[in-house]
Amino acid sequence: MKIGILEAGRPPAGLIDAYGDYRAMFRDLLAGALPEAEFVDFAAIDGHLPRSLDEADGWLITGSAYSVYDPDPWIGALKKRVREAIDRGQPVFGICFGHQLVAEVMGGKVQKAEQGWGVGVHDYAVAETASWMTDAKPGETLSTLVSHQDQVTAPPPGAAVLASNDFCPYAMLQILPNVASLQSHPEMPAAYCRDLYEVRRERIGDARVDEALASLEKPIHAARVADWIARFFRERLG
Repeated sequence: MKIGILEAGRPPAGLIDAYGDYRAMFRDLLAGALPEAEFVDFAAIDGHLPRSLDEADGWLITGSAYSVYDPDPWIGALKKRVREAIDRGQPVFGICFGHQLVAEVMGGKVQKAEQGWGVGVHDYAVAETASWMTDAKPGETLSTLVSHQDQVTAPPPGAAVLASNDFCPYAMLQILPNVASLQSHPEMPAAYCRDLYEVRRERIGDARVDEALASLEKPIHAARVADWIARFFRERLG
């Protein structure tokens, strides 16, 4: 099983040495849950995309400080390649920016959230379960780390909303049998988020950063989400 990581963003320069880039974070997240996978990297942010979709069996799209509606050429090229993979029937899983990108590509809408920055540990209610959400039950709480200004404000036609809260009503989606996505960041360690929020304190605002930092003491379900992502790919790729 070969999973292509489409790198759409990077941590601030001062944090990469301490925590690695997003590709490394995803490898760490999925190492135990999906040990049979081989990961191949494509720096989409630099305009490097797979020449052929045969270069991987499935695709994972990372987060980014960019917006999916930005006019940068690499974003348009990434959207085109992702749509081709989806139409081909390959499994695609999007995280944060990736969540927003697949939603927009499939007919949804993405905007800056009127609520402002989402940071810290957010609790979502599971609204509906997919086959790959091992042992999940509607109504239970999913707690994960977030860092986003944009969010999906209208899901694609026919998409199932798997998890939501008042701040982010479309936090996890099953868009097609081969396409799913998540607004939050299971790959990010809490220590990284602590430093990231401090780096962005001026942009986010003191009150919201302080609230986010306090929330980092709460337990999160990163390992459980890693199992879900692993099962998503395993069900579709065997």
